[in-house]
Amino acid sequence: MTKPMTAMAGRVLLIAGLVLGCGGKHGDTTPAGAGGDGQATARQGGEGGEGGGMVPPEKMDEVNRALEHKQPIMSHCLALAVDAGELPKNSRGKVTLEIVISPAGRADSVKVVRTTLPSRSLDDCIIGHVKEIQFPELPKPYETSFTYAFEAM
Repeated sequence: MTKPMTAMAGRVLLIAGLVLGCGGKHGDTTPAGAGGDGQATARQGGEGGEGGGMVPPEKMDEVNRALEHKQPIMSHCLALAVDAGELPKNSRGKVTLEIVISPAGRADSVKVVRTTLPSRSLDDCIIGHVKEIQFPELPKPYETSFTYAFEAM
């Protein structure tokens, strides 16, 4: 192998090692202002020695789908905030939530952790709708974040 090819192969192996070696728990690594429509980042909740195992990936997917399914009603929340004069017409932006889901499938805690649309009524409307979602039953509390993207017409 030539010297440039050897250097390239070394970089590829380094990158592959970094990607494969990133197992375990992850927090929300989305930089402020980044992200997109319906992005979720999950973290396992509960105490370190708590039984019940991990939340299975298929349950995480169900949680994500339940949150995505609410996008149309969340868009209505933006329309209400615009109609109330809290946000200008043609507003667009993102609201990121931090959610803790109980083993019974209810949102125990929902809070806005990042927003580009500062509106109390928008935040309250979104939080209220997320608290109404019946998520799947889980083996332990599950902490996740989810970003809704908005664009007023």
